[in-house]
Amino acid sequence: PFASNVCLNAQSDIPLFEEPELFEDDEDMIPVAEAYIHAKYKQVAAAHDHAVANKDDVREVLHSILPPVTLAELEREEENIMKDLLSHKQNSADAINEDDFVKSMIKNTYWRDAGDIVVKELMYFDSLHSYYKTGKPLLDNNNYDELHENLTWEGSSIATMNAKEVQFVSAVAASKRGESLMDDAEYTTLKSELKKEGSWVVNRGEDALEKLGLN
Repeated sequence: PFASNVCLNAQSDIPLFEEPELFEDDEDMIPVAEAYIHAKYKQVAAAHDHAVANKDDVREVLHSILPPVTLAELEREEENIMKDLLSHKQNSADAINEDDFVKSMIKNTYWRDAGDIVVKELMYFDSLHSYYKTGKPLLDNNNYDELHENLTWEGSSIATMNAKEVQFVSAVAASKRGESLMDDAEYTTLKSELKKEGSWVVNRGEDALEKLGLN
């Protein structure tokens, strides 16, 4: 006998495959992901001078941690997350418990569908972007090192990015979301500098960024 993720439909006996859990085979990443979402909770609540996060904060965090998605997809995921959060009596649209927030966010559909490596790259990139933008780290040294070493072992190009590359890719990501981090002249200058330096973020074929929707 052996364990299986296959179950049978009671009515038709058709095998149904359970969705794999995030980091099912990479358990060292679970506390890193939890620490990352805890940091996002505190970051967004503080940015709006909230003691605790609310429904609008859920939307803002989802907007920042998901790959580029449509407005309809973002709204659908927000609805799913809020339904899960409000199933706990202590939560309301105006006040959401931090631990519940973390548990619900980690279960988001897009992270599960994207898979472990993409989620690790998204967390790492966002952590770099946040540090270069605010000077404050999202992750402590231990969690950051764990994530960096894991991605390096995976052979991910994201783990080699420098400040200019993060700035450029952040601008591309913002543009995908209909936002702007720099004007056209700044973008052109930065892209030109990176091309001269032979940076992979502007001289590449299909790579890690394609998986993030940042092509």
